[in-house]
Amino acid sequence: MLYTLATLTTLGVLLLKRNDAAFATSEAWTHAGIVCIFAVVLLSVVRRAAAGGRGAYRRLQIVSAVLPVVSLLEAVIPGLFPTWMRVEQLSYAGLLLAVALLVRSFRPTLP
Repeated sequence: MLYTLATLTTLGVLLLKRNDAAFATSEAWTHAGIVCIFAVVLLSVVRRAAAGGRGAYRRLQIVSAVLPVVSLLEAVIPGLFPTWMRVEQLSYAGLLLAVALLVRSFRPTLP
C-alpha cells in the first residue's frame, strides 16, 4: 500500500511541477506512469497472497526480490532520470528490500 501511495504521490508532484522542464522530464513521466501501474498490480498480488494464494505468494517473493535491484540500477545509471527521481528510486529500493525480507521470513500455511 505504501509503495502504491508513493507512486501516486510522484505522479501528483509531477503534475504540480509539469511546467518545470528540468523536473518533469518525459523520462520521469514515463517511468512514474509505468511504476504506478506496476504498484497497483503488485498491490493486487499482495492481496491474493494474503488471502492464501500460493501462486500469488510465489510471485510476491520473486517481484519483491527483483524490484529493489531494478530500482537501484535505475538510480545509478547516469543521466537516466532527474536527481530527485534517482533519490526516489533509492528510497523505493530500500522499501522493497524490506518487503523482500519480510516475505522471505514469513512462512505461510497455504492450502
